[in-house]
Amino acid sequence: MGIALRLILLLTFFAIVGCAAGPEGPYNGDNPAGFFPGLWHGFIAWITLILSFFTSIKMYSINNTGAMYDLGFLIGIACWLGGGTGSWCRKRKSRREQEWDQVAEKVEAKVKREMRKWAEAQESDDWPEVEKKLEDKVRNKLKEWADS
Repeated sequence: MGIALRLILLLTFFAIVGCAAGPEGPYNGDNPAGFFPGLWHGFIAWITLILSFFTSIKMYSINNTGAMYDLGFLIGIACWLGGGTGSWCRKRKSRREQEWDQVAEKVEAKVKREMRKWAEAQESDDWPEVEKKLEDKVRNKLKEWADS
């Protein structure tokens, strides 16, 4: 990692940490934190959690408006967690894998039929063993090709 990239990452980290909720923060009983501060605090929750182990920084503003702050906080945390789309991506990937498995099975069946025809045209006791070795080799190559 280059020096410029490290410097950019360090400055970004300090910029985010500088926005973390402090022990009291800018919010008090007269000026409670609302939706947007809750959104921001939720977004930086993972950073403030780590910092709270070493300092008096709090993850959650005590002086808040209630439900709207909570909603913002949850949406901010969901930004880090993917917002619930992770399972959709996994399902889509498994469908693709199933399609490739079906293609591989069809190709394997066709190769097997052709090998049988070829083996039956020749007379030899070694053909079943050769057929099995060839099937295994073709199956492995097809799997490697499908995975890449």
